[in-house]
Amino acid sequence: MTSACSRSEHRTSDADADAVDVSVAPTGIRWTDYQGVAIPLSEQGPRTYTPAVAVGFDRAPSGAAIAAIVHTTRMSLAPDSTWAQIAAAELAPGPGKDAWATARVLISITGPAESETAPRIVGYRISEYVLDMRAQVTVFTAYPDASLAATHTVVVWLGEDWRLQLPDPGSTDRLVEPVHRIPDDAVRLERS
Repeated sequence: MTSACSRSEHRTSDADADAVDVSVAPTGIRWTDYQGVAIPLSEQGPRTYTPAVAVGFDRAPSGAAIAAIVHTTRMSLAPDSTWAQIAAAELAPGPGKDAWATARVLISITGPAESETAPRIVGYRISEYVLDMRAQVTVFTAYPDASLAATHTVVVWLGEDWRLQLPDPGSTDRLVEPVHRIPDDAVRLERS
């Protein structure tokens, strides 16, 4: 995941800089359990949600952010019975997806995440947004031991929807890192 901007700056393409506010929160949030982790669903998507597919996200930054959260969680916890369908519908084609699929065949997931260790999604920050093309979204999670983590993701607009773009297998970028606090400019998604 190479980027022309740092993870701390918010950037849109120059032509759209005045038209897009990446800090607008999603609306109509409701939570659903996926394999032991609560994930947000919103008016910005997904419009179709089943155990095997979550698609139909708005082009807006909030749609990109919800897609990044939903796709990352589902890809990470997908059980043996649906991981291939989730990969086909929610992941962008490329070497990252190919490497993930090859590795996923070697493991088995048959049950949900354990409640003692499952993360809780608390917010996100969009560090780069290129209208109708791609968004870099950092997802913030809290854990039962009071630790916090930041997961750096990229979604791309492909086939009229946002798909998760997995990093090239040769990438040395840290995708998940501990953080001491959620940044003030993060969009909060706390459950009410």
